Amino acid sequence: MNAADGGRKAPAKPHFFLSYAHMPTVGTRNPNLRVARFYQDLCEAVLQLTPLPTADPVGFMDETMHQGDNWAAKISDALATCRVFVPLYHPRYFRSTPCGQEWYTFAQRSAGAPGGPARNTAIVPVLWVGMREEALPPVASAVQFNHSTFPEEYAADGLYALMAQRHHRDRYEQVVFKLARRIVEVALETVVPVVEPVDFTTHPSAFPKSSPADQLTIAVLSFRDTEVPPHRDPGYYGAGRTDWQPYVRGSASALAEQPAQLARQCDLNPTIHEFDAAAARLMELEQPGGPGVVLVDRWVLENPERRELVREFARRNPAWVTVVEPWNRDDPQCVAYNSMLGALSDEVLRQRGRMARPSFRAPAADLGDSEGIPTARDFGVAFQHAAVRAQRAFKERGLRRPAASSESRPRLRDAFGPLTRTTLGRPAGTDPDEDDHGGNHDV
Repeated sequence: MNAADGGRKAPAKPHFFLSYAHMPTVGTRNPNLRVARFYQDLCEAVLQLTPLPTADPVGFMDETMHQGDNWAAKISDALATCRVFVPLYHPRYFRSTPCGQEWYTFAQRSAGAPGGPARNTAIVPVLWVGMREEALPPVASAVQFNHSTFPEEYAADGLYALMAQRHHRDRYEQVVFKLARRIVEVALETVVPVVEPVDFTTHPSAFPKSSPADQLTIAVLSFRDTEVPPHRDPGYYGAGRTDWQPYVRGSASALAEQPAQLARQCDLNPTIHEFDAAAARLMELEQPGGPGVVLVDRWVLENPERRELVREFARRNPAWVTVVEPWNRDDPQCVAYNSMLGALSDEVLRQRGRMARPSFRAPAADLGDSEGIPTARDFGVAFQHAAVRAQRAFKERGLRRPAASSESRPRLRDAFGPLTRTTLGRPAGTDPDEDDHGGNHDV
């Protein structure tokens, strides 16, 4: 049994770590439920095959965490102590930076094991869908695991297909048992040292670098608690501008942590920044680095200098950067200042010559309502729509340009000088593809 402690005692070691890519919600259905069911079935099968101590968890799966838990710390701890790493092969899995970081973190333990990494990979892959060998990245191709010894239907189409078709129930149970038996065998045959947990998000991905379209910038336009104006409660803010939590006064969890987790579930790789620090990158039109979502605290728009920075962002109007405006309707100060700050937000974010502005409103709001996203639940839904739209716009930028003619097309940007003093808005109803970069962000 894997009993090497590598410098520390860990009272509870998961027998296996299930690594998978979160699937985005489809309508009202959660496509991750089948993964959770497989995890439970696999835990039961492993438990039947081993005399595990009652104090030790059978497996680890991050979907069991609740919103607000320190998910990175829990994943890092499980990766430092688990006996076997079980990745669910899927095209989305190998595009996910967090999944690649999980793989890399576990592989680092295996690399220092007695006998070398070739004999101590302790990786048991699962075909969630059918995968061609040539579609696997090098680290996955190097794992010696023969899926052809499993039922033919599993080797061809993967476990999801067996679960989705009732007449394959017996095949599904057979595959789960064989996987459980293999996990137990690998745990007995290999020695992967337990190590001190290290934040897995600080590690590189074991997979090839993903597309820039998958790199999502979450920019927070807000205050530090020392910067709020006298008429604003500092209890909704923290030591950093990214610590803003408009829906829960005094919360230890920043608002930006929720969308970062939602972005990972949509197979995006998010990073969180202050808007002021990321503004230049977000407003880059010629060579943008990726999609973005800006979380706007309307109270900041009272500050003249920062208001002008947001106004310039609205003038440039990058289609691949969307705006979400959280606005807590249960906060008495937000209620008292709703009309004034709503009008200010309209004035700053609305582009000259058009009624629409680049922002996501509350799902039920009409165009005359100045209310932002009123609840944390509404915010989560609005953010996912905003992130998906930003990514789609980034992928589609420049794809539908007019056919080249013998004469070069005049560029308004050249005629009117530097972008910093040029308004790039379009009248409502014009074709968004007529200019080079801008776009409409409205819901």
